[in-house]
Amino acid sequence: MLAVLGLLVAALALVATGCGGGDDSKTLKIVSDLPLQGSNLVQSGQMVEAIEYVMELADNKAGDYTVEYESFDDAIASTGNWDEATCASNARSYADDDSIVINIGTYNSGCAAIEIPILNEAGLAMVSPANTYPGLTVSGSGTEAGEPDKYYPSGERNYLRVVAHDLFQGSADANFMKNDLGVKSVFILDDKELYGKGVADAFEGSAKEIGLGIAGHEGWDKDAPNYTALMTKIKATGADAIFIGGVSPNNGGQLVKDKVSVLGDNETVKLVVSDGFVLDSLFKDAGAENVNGAYGSAPTLPASQITGAGAEFLKGFQEKIGVDEDIQVYTLYAATAAQVALDAIARSDGTRADIIAQLFATNLTDAATGSMSFDANGDPAAGTEQLFLADGPKGTWVWNKALESTS
Repeated sequence: MLAVLGLLVAALALVATGCGGGDDSKTLKIVSDLPLQGSNLVQSGQMVEAIEYVMELADNKAGDYTVEYESFDDAIASTGNWDEATCASNARSYADDDSIVINIGTYNSGCAAIEIPILNEAGLAMVSPANTYPGLTVSGSGTEAGEPDKYYPSGERNYLRVVAHDLFQGSADANFMKNDLGVKSVFILDDKELYGKGVADAFEGSAKEIGLGIAGHEGWDKDAPNYTALMTKIKATGADAIFIGGVSPNNGGQLVKDKVSVLGDNETVKLVVSDGFVLDSLFKDAGAENVNGAYGSAPTLPASQITGAGAEFLKGFQEKIGVDEDIQVYTLYAATAAQVALDAIARSDGTRADIIAQLFATNLTDAATGSMSFDANGDPAAGTEQLFLADGPKGTWVWNKALESTS
Protein backbone atom coordinates (compact mmCIF):
# COMPACT_ATOMS: atom_id res chain seq x y z
CA MET A 1 0.00 0.00 0.00
CA LEU A 2 2.90 2.36 0.78
CA ALA A 3 4.34 1.65 -2.65
CA VAL A 4 1.03 2.39 -4.33
CA LEU A 5 0.63 5.53 -2.27
CA GLY A 6 4.14 6.66 -3.27
CA LEU A 7 3.35 6.17 -6.96
CA LEU A 8 0.12 8.12 -6.55
CA VAL A 9 1.92 11.03 -4.86
CA ALA A 10 4.55 11.04 -7.62
CA ALA A 11 1.89 11.05 -10.31
CA LEU A 12 0.05 13.95 -8.65
CA ALA A 13 3.33 15.87 -8.41
CA LEU A 14 3.90 15.45 -12.14
CA VAL A 15 0.38 16.69 -12.88
CA ALA A 16 0.91 19.67 -10.58
CA THR A 17 4.16 20.53 -12.36
CA GLY A 18 2.41 20.40 -15.74
CA CYS A 19 -0.41 22.62 -14.52
CA GLY A 20 2.05 25.05 -12.93
CA GLY A 21 3.29 26.19 -16.36
CA GLY A 22 6.11 24.91 -18.53
CA ASP A 23 8.92 22.44 -18.24
CA ASP A 24 11.67 24.28 -16.42
CA SER A 25 14.20 21.61 -17.32
CA LYS A 26 14.04 22.14 -21.07
CA THR A 27 16.51 24.21 -23.07
CA LEU A 28 15.16 27.16 -25.03
CA LYS A 29 16.92 29.02 -27.80
CA ILE A 30 17.33 32.66 -28.81
CA VAL A 31 18.63 33.56 -32.27
CA SER A 32 19.73 36.86 -33.74
CA ASP A 33 19.23 37.86 -37.37
CA LEU A 34 21.63 40.58 -38.57
CA PRO A 35 23.63 41.44 -41.74
CA LEU A 36 27.12 40.15 -40.91
CA GLN A 37 28.93 41.12 -44.12
CA GLY A 38 30.16 44.23 -45.91
CA SER A 39 29.99 47.68 -44.35
CA ASN A 40 27.36 46.48 -41.87
CA LEU A 41 29.81 44.22 -40.06
CA VAL A 42 31.38 46.90 -37.84
CA GLN A 43 27.95 47.64 -36.33
CA SER A 44 26.24 44.25 -36.52
CA GLY A 45 29.31 42.29 -35.42
CA GLN A 46 29.48 44.41 -32.27
CA MET A 47 25.77 43.82 -31.70
CA VAL A 48 26.39 40.07 -31.69
CA GLU A 49 29.21 40.57 -29.18
CA ALA A 50 26.82 42.54 -26.95
CA ILE A 51 24.20 39.77 -27.05
CA GLU A 52 26.87 37.19 -26.27
CA TYR A 53 28.00 39.27 -23.29
CA VAL A 54 24.44 39.45 -21.93
CA MET A 55 24.19 35.67 -22.21
CA GLU A 56 27.56 35.28 -20.48
CA LEU A 57 26.53 37.51 -17.57
CA ALA A 58 23.31 35.50 -17.20
CA ASP A 59 25.24 32.21 -17.33
CA ASN A 60 22.91 31.19 -20.16
CA LYS A 61 19.99 31.09 -17.75
CA ALA A 62 16.59 32.79 -17.68
CA GLY A 63 14.90 31.93 -14.42
CA ASP A 64 14.92 28.14 -14.27
CA TYR A 65 15.44 27.77 -18.02
CA THR A 66 18.70 27.08 -19.81
CA VAL A 67 18.95 29.35 -22.85
CA GLU A 68 21.16 28.85 -25.90
CA TYR A 69 22.06 31.60 -28.35
CA GLU A 70 22.95 31.39 -32.04
CA SER A 71 23.79 34.20 -34.46
CA PHE A 72 22.43 34.11 -38.04
CA ASP A 73 23.46 36.22 -41.04
CA ASP A 74 20.78 37.72 -43.32
CA ALA A 75 23.27 39.26 -45.80
CA ILE A 76 24.89 37.79 -48.89
CA ALA A 77 28.49 38.11 -50.08
CA SER A 78 27.71 39.53 -53.52
CA THR A 79 26.21 42.73 -52.08
CA GLY A 80 27.25 42.74 -48.44
CA ASN A 81 23.65 43.66 -47.62
CA TRP A 82 20.53 41.95 -46.37
CA ASP A 83 18.84 39.69 -48.89
CA GLU A 84 15.12 39.02 -49.32
CA ALA A 85 15.47 35.29 -49.98
CA THR A 86 17.85 34.85 -47.05
CA CYS A 87 15.54 36.72 -44.68
CA ALA A 88 12.62 34.52 -45.71
CA SER A 89 14.68 31.33 -45.44
CA ASN A 90 15.99 32.31 -42.02
CA ALA A 91 12.50 33.06 -40.73
CA ARG A 92 11.12 29.74 -41.97
CA SER A 93 13.95 27.86 -40.25
CA TYR A 94 13.22 29.63 -36.95
CA ALA A 95 9.51 28.89 -37.25
CA ASP A 96 10.17 25.19 -37.85
CA ASP A 97 12.54 24.79 -34.88
CA ASP A 98 10.36 24.36 -31.79
CA SER A 99 13.26 25.13 -29.46
CA ILE A 100 13.57 28.71 -30.81
CA VAL A 101 11.40 31.10 -28.81
CA ILE A 102 12.73 34.59 -29.69
CA ASN A 103 14.41 36.14 -32.73
CA ILE A 104 16.49 39.22 -31.89
CA GLY A 105 16.33 41.04 -35.18
CA THR A 106 16.36 42.36 -37.68
CA TYR A 107 18.69 45.29 -38.38
CA ASN A 108 17.02 46.34 -41.66
CA SER A 109 13.32 47.15 -41.69
CA GLY A 110 12.89 45.63 -45.17
CA CYS A 111 14.09 42.30 -43.84
CA ALA A 112 11.76 42.63 -40.86
CA ALA A 113 8.79 43.14 -43.19
CA ILE A 114 9.56 39.73 -44.68
CA GLU A 115 10.22 37.90 -41.43
CA ILE A 116 7.45 39.24 -39.18
CA PRO A 117 4.50 37.59 -41.01
CA ILE A 118 6.29 34.22 -41.20
CA LEU A 119 7.07 34.28 -37.49
CA ASN A 120 3.62 35.66 -36.69
CA GLU A 121 1.92 32.63 -38.19
CA ALA A 122 4.22 30.42 -36.11
CA GLY A 123 3.51 32.40 -32.94
CA LEU A 124 7.22 33.20 -32.55
CA ALA A 125 8.41 36.42 -30.90
CA MET A 126 10.67 38.94 -32.60
CA VAL A 127 12.46 41.79 -30.78
CA SER A 128 14.34 44.26 -32.96
CA PRO A 129 17.24 46.35 -31.67
CA ALA A 130 17.32 48.59 -34.75
CA ASN A 131 14.20 48.63 -36.99
CA THR A 132 12.76 52.13 -37.26
CA TYR A 133 10.32 51.99 -40.20
CA PRO A 134 6.98 53.11 -38.69
CA GLY A 135 4.70 50.86 -40.75
CA LEU A 136 5.91 47.73 -38.97
CA THR A 137 3.85 48.77 -35.94
CA VAL A 138 1.76 51.84 -36.80
CA SER A 139 0.27 53.73 -39.73
CA GLY A 140 1.19 57.32 -40.48
CA SER A 141 3.10 59.61 -42.82
CA GLY A 142 5.19 57.57 -45.25
CA THR A 143 3.66 54.16 -44.42
CA GLU A 144 2.01 51.94 -47.01
CA ALA A 145 -1.63 50.86 -47.39
CA GLY A 146 -2.52 47.93 -45.17
CA GLU A 147 0.26 48.56 -42.69
CA PRO A 148 0.79 47.42 -40.03
CA ASP A 149 -2.03 44.85 -40.09
CA LYS A 150 -0.66 43.00 -43.13
CA TYR A 151 2.36 41.91 -41.11
CA TYR A 152 0.20 40.12 -38.54
CA PRO A 153 -1.92 37.47 -40.33
CA SER A 154 -2.86 35.83 -37.02
CA GLY A 155 -4.42 39.06 -35.80
CA GLU A 156 -2.08 39.10 -32.78
CA ARG A 157 1.16 41.03 -32.35
CA ASN A 158 4.43 39.11 -32.02
CA TYR A 159 6.89 41.91 -32.82
CA LEU A 160 8.47 44.52 -30.56
CA ARG A 161 11.37 46.95 -30.94
CA VAL A 162 13.52 48.73 -28.39
CA VAL A 163 14.02 51.90 -30.49
CA ALA A 164 11.59 54.63 -31.54
CA HIS A 165 10.18 54.60 -35.07
CA ASP A 166 10.92 57.15 -37.78
CA LEU A 167 7.84 59.34 -37.40
CA PHE A 168 9.77 60.80 -34.48
CA GLN A 169 13.08 60.91 -36.36
CA GLY A 170 11.62 62.64 -39.42
CA SER A 171 9.95 65.29 -37.32
CA ALA A 172 13.02 65.89 -35.14
CA ASP A 173 15.32 66.24 -38.16
CA ALA A 174 12.99 68.64 -39.97
CA ASN A 175 12.73 70.87 -36.89
CA PHE A 176 16.50 70.80 -36.38
CA MET A 177 17.16 71.77 -39.98
CA LYS A 178 14.78 74.73 -39.89
CA ASN A 179 15.25 76.00 -36.35
CA ASP A 180 18.91 75.23 -35.63
CA LEU A 181 20.61 75.21 -39.04
CA GLY A 182 18.42 77.91 -40.58
CA VAL A 183 17.74 75.86 -43.72
CA LYS A 184 15.31 77.43 -46.19
CA SER A 185 15.10 74.71 -48.87
CA VAL A 186 16.08 71.05 -48.61
CA PHE A 187 16.46 68.35 -51.24
CA ILE A 188 15.50 64.86 -49.98
CA LEU A 189 17.19 61.64 -51.07
CA ASP A 190 16.28 58.05 -50.20
CA ASP A 191 17.72 54.64 -51.10
CA LYS A 192 14.33 53.32 -52.35
CA GLU A 193 14.19 50.69 -49.59
CA LEU A 194 11.40 50.37 -47.02
CA TYR A 195 13.32 52.06 -44.22
CA GLY A 196 15.07 54.70 -46.33
CA LYS A 197 11.98 55.85 -48.18
CA GLY A 198 9.94 55.64 -45.01
CA VAL A 199 12.16 57.97 -43.00
CA ALA A 200 12.54 60.31 -46.01
CA ASP A 201 8.75 60.48 -46.42
CA ALA A 202 8.32 61.09 -42.69
CA PHE A 203 10.86 63.90 -42.91
CA GLU A 204 9.10 65.42 -45.94
CA GLY A 205 5.71 65.31 -44.23
CA SER A 206 7.07 67.05 -41.14
CA ALA A 207 9.00 69.60 -43.22
CA LYS A 208 5.84 70.63 -45.04
CA GLU A 209 3.96 70.97 -41.75
CA ILE A 210 6.51 73.42 -40.34
CA GLY A 211 7.01 75.41 -43.55
CA LEU A 212 10.46 74.11 -44.51
CA GLY A 213 10.86 74.37 -48.29
CA ILE A 214 11.18 71.16 -50.32
CA ALA A 215 13.39 71.56 -53.39
CA GLY A 216 12.80 67.98 -54.54
CA HIS A 217 12.73 64.34 -53.49
CA GLU A 218 14.38 61.48 -55.40
CA GLY A 219 15.64 57.98 -54.85
CA TRP A 220 19.24 57.11 -55.72
CA ASP A 221 20.40 54.04 -57.60
CA LYS A 222 22.69 52.13 -55.25
CA ASP A 223 24.42 50.48 -58.23
CA ALA A 224 25.36 53.74 -59.97
CA PRO A 225 29.12 54.36 -60.42
CA ASN A 226 28.74 57.99 -59.28
CA TYR A 227 26.16 60.66 -58.51
CA THR A 228 27.62 63.77 -60.14
CA ALA A 229 24.62 64.20 -62.44
CA LEU A 230 22.21 63.88 -59.49
CA MET A 231 24.17 66.41 -57.45
CA THR A 232 24.36 68.80 -60.41
CA LYS A 233 20.56 68.59 -60.64
CA ILE A 234 20.26 69.34 -56.93
CA LYS A 235 22.64 72.29 -57.25
CA ALA A 236 20.40 73.82 -59.90
CA THR A 237 17.45 73.86 -57.46
CA GLY A 238 19.30 76.22 -55.11
CA ALA A 239 18.72 73.95 -52.12
CA ASP A 240 20.83 74.94 -49.14
CA ALA A 241 20.63 71.49 -47.53
CA ILE A 242 20.24 67.79 -48.28
CA PHE A 243 18.50 65.18 -46.14
CA ILE A 244 19.46 61.55 -46.78
CA GLY A 245 17.25 58.67 -45.68
CA GLY A 246 18.69 55.20 -46.11
CA VAL A 247 21.59 52.95 -45.18
CA SER A 248 25.14 53.88 -46.06
CA PRO A 249 26.06 50.38 -47.37
CA ASN A 250 23.81 51.24 -50.35
CA ASN A 251 26.73 53.16 -51.92
CA GLY A 252 26.28 55.96 -49.42
CA GLY A 253 30.00 56.70 -49.36
CA GLN A 254 30.02 57.59 -53.05
CA LEU A 255 26.84 59.62 -52.61
CA VAL A 256 28.42 61.75 -49.89
CA LYS A 257 31.69 62.16 -51.82
CA ASP A 258 29.86 63.45 -54.88
CA LYS A 259 27.71 65.73 -52.77
CA VAL A 260 30.82 67.52 -51.48
CA SER A 261 32.53 67.50 -54.88
CA VAL A 262 29.62 69.19 -56.65
CA LEU A 263 27.84 71.19 -53.93
CA GLY A 264 30.63 72.03 -51.54
CA ASP A 265 31.42 70.97 -47.97
CA ASN A 266 28.80 70.34 -45.31
CA GLU A 267 28.96 73.90 -44.03
CA THR A 268 28.30 75.35 -47.49
CA VAL A 269 25.35 73.06 -48.15
CA LYS A 270 24.13 71.45 -44.94
CA LEU A 271 23.89 67.65 -44.77
CA VAL A 272 21.70 65.70 -42.34
CA VAL A 273 21.53 61.91 -42.57
CA SER A 274 19.27 59.33 -40.96
CA ASP A 275 20.52 56.69 -38.52
CA GLY A 276 21.35 54.22 -41.31
CA PHE A 277 24.31 56.48 -42.15
CA VAL A 278 25.48 56.97 -38.56
CA LEU A 279 28.11 54.24 -38.89
CA ASP A 280 31.87 54.48 -38.55
CA SER A 281 32.19 52.64 -41.86
CA LEU A 282 30.88 55.76 -43.66
CA PHE A 283 34.17 57.58 -42.93
CA LYS A 284 36.10 54.79 -44.60
CA ASP A 285 33.77 54.67 -47.60
CA ALA A 286 33.49 58.43 -48.17
CA GLY A 287 36.62 59.81 -46.52
CA ALA A 288 36.43 61.76 -43.27
CA GLU A 289 37.02 65.03 -45.12
CA ASN A 290 33.74 64.52 -47.00
CA VAL A 291 31.65 63.43 -44.01
CA ASN A 292 32.89 65.90 -41.38
CA GLY A 293 30.41 68.67 -40.65
CA ALA A 294 27.41 66.46 -41.43
CA TYR A 295 24.79 65.75 -38.79
CA GLY A 296 23.17 62.38 -38.22
CA SER A 297 20.21 61.42 -36.07
CA ALA A 298 19.51 58.12 -34.35
CA PRO A 299 16.87 56.85 -31.89
CA THR A 300 19.65 55.74 -29.56
CA LEU A 301 21.44 57.15 -26.54
CA PRO A 302 25.20 57.35 -27.14
CA ALA A 303 27.51 55.43 -24.84
CA SER A 304 28.62 58.69 -23.22
CA GLN A 305 25.07 59.35 -21.98
CA ILE A 306 24.41 55.92 -20.48
CA THR A 307 24.08 55.96 -16.68
CA GLY A 308 23.26 53.62 -13.79
CA ALA A 309 23.19 49.90 -14.45
CA GLY A 310 23.77 50.57 -18.13
CA ALA A 311 27.06 52.31 -17.36
CA GLU A 312 28.21 49.28 -15.35
CA PHE A 313 27.24 46.99 -18.23
CA LEU A 314 29.09 49.23 -20.70
CA LYS A 315 32.24 49.24 -18.57
CA GLY A 316 32.34 45.45 -18.46
CA PHE A 317 31.54 45.14 -22.15
CA GLN A 318 34.29 47.56 -23.17
CA GLU A 319 36.79 45.66 -21.05
CA LYS A 320 35.76 42.49 -22.85
CA ILE A 321 35.97 43.79 -26.44
CA GLY A 322 38.79 46.31 -25.90
CA VAL A 323 38.51 49.80 -24.46
CA ASP A 324 39.82 51.40 -27.66
CA GLU A 325 36.95 50.06 -29.77
CA ASP A 326 34.24 52.65 -30.43
CA ILE A 327 30.75 51.66 -29.31
CA GLN A 328 28.43 51.77 -32.32
CA VAL A 329 25.00 53.42 -32.05
CA TYR A 330 22.89 50.23 -31.92
CA THR A 331 25.24 48.03 -29.88
CA LEU A 332 23.74 48.70 -26.46
CA TYR A 333 20.24 48.36 -27.91
CA ALA A 334 21.13 44.84 -29.00
CA ALA A 335 22.13 44.20 -25.39
CA THR A 336 18.81 45.62 -24.20
CA ALA A 337 16.92 43.39 -26.65
CA ALA A 338 18.75 40.36 -25.22
CA GLN A 339 18.00 41.44 -21.64
CA VAL A 340 14.33 41.91 -22.51
CA ALA A 341 14.30 38.44 -24.08
CA LEU A 342 15.82 36.72 -21.04
CA ASP A 343 13.52 38.61 -18.67
CA ALA A 344 10.41 37.53 -20.59
CA ILE A 345 11.55 33.91 -20.77
CA ALA A 346 12.23 33.86 -17.02
CA ARG A 347 8.66 35.04 -16.30
CA SER A 348 7.04 32.68 -18.81
CA ASP A 349 5.84 29.07 -18.84
CA GLY A 350 8.34 28.37 -21.63
CA THR A 351 5.83 28.37 -24.48
CA ARG A 352 6.09 30.69 -27.46
CA ALA A 353 2.65 32.16 -26.75
CA ASP A 354 3.36 33.02 -23.13
CA ILE A 355 6.79 34.42 -23.96
CA ILE A 356 5.12 36.88 -26.35
CA ALA A 357 2.66 37.84 -23.60
CA GLN A 358 5.50 38.38 -21.14
CA LEU A 359 7.43 40.50 -23.65
CA PHE A 360 4.50 42.91 -23.89
CA ALA A 361 4.38 42.99 -20.07
CA THR A 362 8.08 43.97 -19.84
CA ASN A 363 8.98 46.50 -17.15
CA LEU A 364 12.77 46.53 -16.90
CA THR A 365 14.35 49.39 -14.96
CA ASP A 366 18.00 48.38 -15.30
CA ALA A 367 18.53 47.46 -18.94
CA ALA A 368 21.71 48.47 -20.77
CA THR A 369 19.93 51.55 -22.15
CA GLY A 370 17.83 52.35 -19.09
CA SER A 371 14.19 51.56 -18.39
CA MET A 372 12.34 49.54 -21.01
CA SER A 373 8.65 48.80 -21.44
CA PHE A 374 6.37 48.63 -24.47
CA ASP A 375 3.03 49.96 -25.64
CA ALA A 376 0.33 47.79 -27.19
CA ASN A 377 1.87 48.24 -30.66
CA GLY A 378 5.23 46.83 -29.55
CA ASP A 379 7.00 50.22 -29.60
CA PRO A 380 9.04 51.43 -26.61
CA ALA A 381 6.89 53.34 -24.14
CA ALA A 382 9.55 56.07 -24.00
CA GLY A 383 11.62 56.72 -27.14
CA THR A 384 14.48 59.11 -27.82
CA GLU A 385 16.10 60.89 -30.75
CA GLN A 386 19.73 61.97 -30.51
CA LEU A 387 21.88 64.14 -32.76
CA PHE A 388 25.46 63.30 -33.75
CA LEU A 389 28.08 65.42 -35.55
CA ALA A 390 30.69 63.95 -37.88
CA ASP A 391 34.05 65.28 -36.74
CA GLY A 392 37.77 64.56 -36.35
CA PRO A 393 40.78 63.87 -38.62
CA LYS A 394 39.89 60.18 -38.95
CA GLY A 395 36.18 60.81 -38.60
CA THR A 396 33.83 59.78 -35.82
CA TRP A 397 30.24 60.44 -34.82
CA VAL A 398 30.30 62.73 -31.78
CA TRP A 399 27.17 63.14 -29.69
CA ASN A 400 25.74 66.66 -30.02
CA LYS A 401 22.41 66.83 -28.19
CA ALA A 402 18.97 65.33 -27.75
CA LEU A 403 16.44 66.24 -30.44
CA GLU A 404 12.83 67.20 -29.94
CA SER A 405 10.02 65.91 -32.13
CA THR A 406 6.55 67.35 -32.75
CA SER A 407 5.12 63.88 -33.60
